[in-house]
Amino acid sequence: MRTDRPRFSIAQKAQTSGTYRIALLGIFLAVILAVGLFERMIPLDFAVPGVRLGLSNVVILLSIYWFRFRDILILVILKCVLLAAMAGGMSSFLYSICGSLLSFVVMWLLVTRLKDRIGPIGTSVIGAVCHIAGQLLVASLVIENMQLFLFMPILVLISAASGVLVGVLVKLSLAAATRL
Repeated sequence: MRTDRPRFSIAQKAQTSGTYRIALLGIFLAVILAVGLFERMIPLDFAVPGVRLGLSNVVILLSIYWFRFRDILILVILKCVLLAAMAGGMSSFLYSICGSLLSFVVMWLLVTRLKDRIGPIGTSVIGAVCHIAGQLLVASLVIENMQLFLFMPILVLISAASGVLVGVLVKLSLAAATRL
């Protein structure tokens, strides 16, 4: 069946106001929560406590390409609040919100200002490093010990590896979405 209506990409529909955008944001939030809860079951913190792959950031970075700043900010805040409520706690929320907001703002700036110079993989790696830097800063302030930054080299390596994985998944997702 052929229609004469023009086809719109996911990115174009996500920028519109209305039901489609809200429904897509709801789906994204559900995926973020499901992946975030699943990740908490994977024991990766044998070397450094609290280490996770950050796979829910695939959805956050995709959102940066498709949604408005305000929509993504709400998504990031809801992610932190709901994951802390379901499987974390107040300290988990504090570290998560600081790292997530710093990471989101930096990635948003990279995508909106330097889209032609840096792709999803580079953006994801920088975002992952910013996320861990934000968390370390909060942790060092909470426990009043700047020596936590001694963990920075190993955490940057872990974050960069995770960032590459997330960036590759985002790059593949963006390519697949343009073919829809």
